[in-house]
Formats: sequence, C-alpha cells, structure tokens
Amino acid sequence: MIKIDSYIALESLNHYSNEIDQLQNEFINIKNKNTIHILKKNLTKSKGHFLNGAIVIEIDSIQITSLLDWDDLNLLWTGFLTMTIDYLKNDGSGKTVLSKNGLEWSIKRIKTKPQDLIVFSSKNIMSNIKNEPSKGICIETSFLQEILLSAQEFLDLRKKDSRTQNLNKMIEKYNELKKIIN
Repeated sequence: MIKIDSYIALESLNHYSNEIDQLQNEFINIKNKNTIHILKKNLTKSKGHFLNGAIVIEIDSIQITSLLDWDDLNLLWTGFLTMTIDYLKNDGSGKTVLSKNGLEWSIKRIKTKPQDLIVFSSKNIMSNIKNEPSKGICIETSFLQEILLSAQEFLDLRKKDSRTQNLNKMIEKYNELKKIIN
C-alpha cells in the first residue's frame, strides 16, 4: 500500500528543525481545514514565488520521505511528476533532483507477474540525518494512481488561491502524466 501526502510549512522560513517530532509542529497536511489560510499567508510573504512544504511518501506503513525532506512544494511536485513521466517513457526508470535542498528521488520498474512493481528511492544529500537512501517497493498501478490523486489534491488546494503562475509547469506535467496513464 502506498500513501502520498502533501504538507505545507506553517511559516515561510529558511530553515526548519532537524527533529521529526518538532517538524510535526512546523508543517500541516494540506487536507487540514486551516490549510488555505496558511497557504495564502505564506504565498503573500513569498510574493507568490515559493511555498515551503514536503511530500511524505509511505509504502507499507514505512516512511520513505518525511518532513525532513522539505523544499519548495511547487518544485517537488513538478519534479515528482517529471520523474514519473520519464519512468513511463524510458522503459521503467526515472530520477529527479529538482529541489533546492538536495533531494534525490528515483523510481525503477521490477518486472513481475501478475503485476509490475516499482522501487521508489529517496536520498536527502543535505541532511546529516539521512545519508543512505530510503527505499520502498509497491505495485506500479497503485503508485501511479496515488500520484495522480495526490497531485490533484495539491492542485485543488492551490486553485483556491489566485497565485498559481508558478504551477504552470506542474499543471502541464500533471496533464501529460494523466494522459499517459489513462
């Protein structure tokens, strides 16, 4: 089972805690009813240029990415979608390094019967805490459907604010991925 959730920072800062327990007090899940107010406040502060956040990915209840992997959420989502499109177009291999904070994500197909699997790997080269990649394996179709669902949730939230100019590339990649999968 795979779960992908987006979080935004409660405050626009240059640095956040290195402790996961403290980070839970510094970020909010986008499904929270108060998120839109925090989103608008942070985008106003950054003049609509960036939105600090994280994409937290769990596979079989094991966190592969966490709040420690925060960055500009617009960049993270664009990179995640681009990596997935590359994976589908390049025989089952994709990688992204589209972040300010040195996050490296990759996916690789494992051919199996009856369904292909995906190995998702995450490495945060800027973190002293996590120098070895975290990895998880899940069913390819479940992974792809969860990406579309989670990306749509993020886009739906962002559409509630008029400053979506920095999402043009993400929207383009989302529509391309949706077309490839469906």
